Amino acid sequence: MPTVTFLPAETTVDVPAGTLIHEAAILAGVENLHLPCGAKGTCGQCLVEVVSGTPEQSGHTHFDEALANERLVMACHTRVRDDLVIRIRDNRDAAMRVVGDSHFLINAKYLPDRDNLSPVVRIERVTVPPASIDAHYSDWQRLTSAVNPDHRYPAVTTDLRVLRSLAAVLRAEDGQVAVVMTEDTDGTPRVMEVLATEGTVQAYGLAIDIGTTTVAVQLVDLLDSKVLANRTGYNGQLSRGADVISRIDYARTPERSAELRELVLESINRLIAEIIAEIHLDPAAIHAVFVAGNTTMIHLLLGLPPRYIRETPYVPTVNTVPSLLAVEVGIDINPRAVVFFAPGVGSYVGGDIIAGLICTEIPVNHDEVFLFMDIGTNGEIVLGNADWMIACACSAGPAFEGAGIKCGMRATDGAIEYLEFDPTGRHLRYDVIGEGKPAGICGSGLICLLGELLLFGIIDQSGRLNMERASERLVRVDNHNAFVLEWAEQTRDGADLLITEQDIENLMRTKAAIYAACDRILQNVGLEWNAIARVFIAGGFGRYIQVKDAILIGLLPDLPADRFTYIGNSSLTGAYIALLSREKRLLLDKLAHGITYVDLSSDVHYMDSFLGALFLPHTEIGQFPTVAEKLAASKASE
Repeated sequence: MPTVTFLPAETTVDVPAGTLIHEAAILAGVENLHLPCGAKGTCGQCLVEVVSGTPEQSGHTHFDEALANERLVMACHTRVRDDLVIRIRDNRDAAMRVVGDSHFLINAKYLPDRDNLSPVVRIERVTVPPASIDAHYSDWQRLTSAVNPDHRYPAVTTDLRVLRSLAAVLRAEDGQVAVVMTEDTDGTPRVMEVLATEGTVQAYGLAIDIGTTTVAVQLVDLLDSKVLANRTGYNGQLSRGADVISRIDYARTPERSAELRELVLESINRLIAEIIAEIHLDPAAIHAVFVAGNTTMIHLLLGLPPRYIRETPYVPTVNTVPSLLAVEVGIDINPRAVVFFAPGVGSYVGGDIIAGLICTEIPVNHDEVFLFMDIGTNGEIVLGNADWMIACACSAGPAFEGAGIKCGMRATDGAIEYLEFDPTGRHLRYDVIGEGKPAGICGSGLICLLGELLLFGIIDQSGRLNMERASERLVRVDNHNAFVLEWAEQTRDGADLLITEQDIENLMRTKAAIYAACDRILQNVGLEWNAIARVFIAGGFGRYIQVKDAILIGLLPDLPADRFTYIGNSSLTGAYIALLSREKRLLLDKLAHGITYVDLSSDVHYMDSFLGALFLPHTEIGQFPTVAEKLAASKASE
């Protein structure tokens, strides 16, 4: 039988030929390889590196081509044929993993065609003929004729800096130049720079996702679409508020608004500086940026007053931001680089969601109905297809980021990110990001925990701990009922990791807000949950959710597992796509103008849906038939 060795643990197991790699991992006792999508090959969380040997793909996934060059395979879709050495990758740092690998989660047909790119900035190599007595045309006239020979465009524009250097550049190179061009918002070509063609002329762009919690940056070669570097870091504004509402409140004075602008710019520019240092890049070679973010984040980045976003009638300064220069925005690259923004829909459905939609089939499928969910501090929802879309948002709160939870933390080193009870319900097994002793528990772990506590009867459907149950983990601390995740001697800081009933209540409020938002837009269009053909789960955090646990607690609808698809940080991936495709940039504008925005704050029935969802999984258990069966079976086995 073939032998499979798993690194870095150096665990070896003999398995029959044809065994799936993830099955071999189970036999070898490898516990940190999870399948959130249920082995459908859609989430990318079981990516492993083939160090040696040649495995066999058992079924095609849209990851295969993208992964081949990196010797990465899907453990749930790859079989053992001969001896293998497999390295288990650390895919679990939900907050800090960059979305460079989120491209693998997107069907390749929605990514830019490398042979037919139309980036926001392009390089035109032209020869500008010299002036003469007979052809007495200005340098600018001759240049525009060279870049617009068929007069396809009625005009070409530029700025004073380009005109000041134009005469010298044309004469120094005998008219052989590289023209860096973009398009204004109305489609008019703009000359950004005129460069000597001596040597290699490069053009780079940045895709940037500004999230409430994290900021992600990708450096992209605009000439061939390759992603050259990725960086992710926390949004510095976190120190002034965990969610958009608290930051809007904080930014009510010009001084505080300026402070928040500086904090997010510091976060962005630090990541850019790291990328520049990594690949030894001249910042002047970065000519374009495409930014996606929610409405509040864009307002704070640009120094626009955000207060009116949450004041009646809830109108932001702008939904579609015109293109700006990097020097105006404050991004530390070529000061004349053009900065584009994904258009938003309303006060709480911004460009990050619109960018995410172009990573899916929703804008092109006329026959089925889809649900798009970006689950994070804010929950944004889109329902519909190519013919119609309706969108809303809810303030879910930062509970799934660990805030407001006694031992909660973000998904960084030391966080419990997955856990489960053994069949007896007495022993708890968990995985820690970075291994070692736990320091706390992050969002994905909290969802697992809530589901396990419910399934084994440790909490009831109202979230109350069953203190009459015989368990040493059920304790009273400071007059509060609590459940002990881990004892002090087994934790990093030497203190018990406790989950209180108040923590559970906070988690239930978060999940109820998201489910209720989905419920309301379904009711608005008269559809039932079963009408949804596919649920796209977006966001860095969303990718790490175990669907079965999320259904168990009523965060996600009770639909078959194969209807759920993870698409990772689709905001950043959408920004990358838009950076390289004029067609997709036009689609963004079309989507933003075509979506019907529902403001839940003025929906008198939203609170009814919210209160109904403040139960595990729901007050109407009939909405969760498979969960009802599990709970009945669990009670019967007691």
